[in-house]
Amino acid sequence: TCNLTGKDEYEFGDLSTEIDNRVKSTVADFCGNDTYEFGDLSKEIDKRAQGRVMEFIGKDDYEFGDISKEIESRRGEWVASFLGAEAAKNYEFGDITKKSLSNFTGKDEYEFGDVSKKIMGDLFGKRKRGGGNK
Repeated sequence: TCNLTGKDEYEFGDLSTEIDNRVKSTVADFCGNDTYEFGDLSKEIDKRAQGRVMEFIGKDDYEFGDISKEIESRRGEWVASFLGAEAAKNYEFGDITKKSLSNFTGKDEYEFGDVSKKIMGDLFGKRKRGGGNK
């Protein structure tokens, strides 16, 4: 405790006081202040969170629902880039899965067993049919 506080002899409360001072100093640094005042940490976290929200939504003023609107907009852009604009316009549940399977297997239409065949082919090579020299 004396090493921590820099005092030669321990007095009751030295450790608590030292820890309190260090935490307040760290919070003050985090907040960009010279000294800590009650509420500084909450205000700084709120300020940073608001800044990130504004950066995410690309606006200067937040309105209720802006985050949801931005997420939906980004989702739509991703779907269009993955499926193509026309397919995204006519999107039906399962289209992304179908496209993913098609990309993975290299086939336009999925048939039961295609994924297993693709994995086994990638692991062990293509199977040769016929089994002999003719």
